[in-house]
Amino acid sequence: MSNSNGPCRWGIIGTASIARKNIQAIHKATNAVPAAIASRTLERAKAFAHETNVAQAYGSYEELLADPTIDAVYVPIPTGVRKPVLLAAAAAGKHVLSEKPVAPNVRCVEEITRACETAGVQFMDGVMFVHHQRFHRILERLPDIGPAPTLVNSVFTFLGDDAFLNSNIRTSSETEPLGCVGDIAWYNVRISIEVMKCLPTVVRARHHEMHGGVPIHTSGELEFPGDDEPRICQFQCSYRHPLREWAEIVGDRGSIWVHDFVHGDSTGAAFEIHTDTVLENLDTVVDRGVERIVVNECMQEVEMIQTFSDIALGTSPVDPQWPQQSLDTQRVIDAIMESGRLGGTDTAV
Repeated sequence: MSNSNGPCRWGIIGTASIARKNIQAIHKATNAVPAAIASRTLERAKAFAHETNVAQAYGSYEELLADPTIDAVYVPIPTGVRKPVLLAAAAAGKHVLSEKPVAPNVRCVEEITRACETAGVQFMDGVMFVHHQRFHRILERLPDIGPAPTLVNSVFTFLGDDAFLNSNIRTSSETEPLGCVGDIAWYNVRISIEVMKCLPTVVRARHHEMHGGVPIHTSGELEFPGDDEPRICQFQCSYRHPLREWAEIVGDRGSIWVHDFVHGDSTGAAFEIHTDTVLENLDTVVDRGVERIVVNECMQEVEMIQTFSDIALGTSPVDPQWPQQSLDTQRVIDAIMESGRLGGTDTAV
């Protein structure tokens, strides 16, 4: 039951470090309040609630889900153990914001999204950049570079030290069975399918390095249908390289460049449109146009929370685009994992 007399009351299930960012966003949102935190122990829940300025703490996930005042839940617990909690949240009538990757495979995501649809609650994954006004502007400006994008290159990497590789949940097959593909390539895939406006037909990928039974460096290529020839998205994700998170979208008449497509700044988030490039006698570059667009005063985490809270409060209707984005992304992730397992074999989506 939506809390129509006040802000959306959020429950946070789990105390992962990434939860701090979203709890801060809930505090800043105009239509939301972080009302409770649940952990597997009451001591841990109380400590995290005190640290993040949340009033209520629960010593089990079940207690929080039984709280009738909670409208929506954010679930940042590990992928390997998340599905039962998401299903229980839907059964309890809570709107569900899940960390990504949503699940180990698309069958699990289908089960989760069906449960949310049956319960009449919103499901959304925690990809924040699609909520940034900059991304909306990028989509609006795609016609400037041609009738349709023909190529997308994206890279998202960060350097994990030995302590990270040996102890972080993201390098364990039990907690995060998709490794860097689920953790990082989820963003590469999402920008690709949002820009191309369809799913790829073929995926080919290589796992260049494994650790703890999961990939920690993967690259690949997604092949999308085109009128004359395939359109291509190439990506790299890894824990073995310095922080890089750029994306380039290319069309027949130019390109769009974003140097920080995942973490767009709240002030000064920018992208560049490169157009009108001509090679004189196939040699000298002339007439190059560069337009830099800057978007200020937009926090993508807050935008996500406010969009979701409007739905949970009934101000906006439940939106099927959000679970569909998760399903589409997971289908491509599954194909990347399978192609990588097979050493780069073409794999259908």
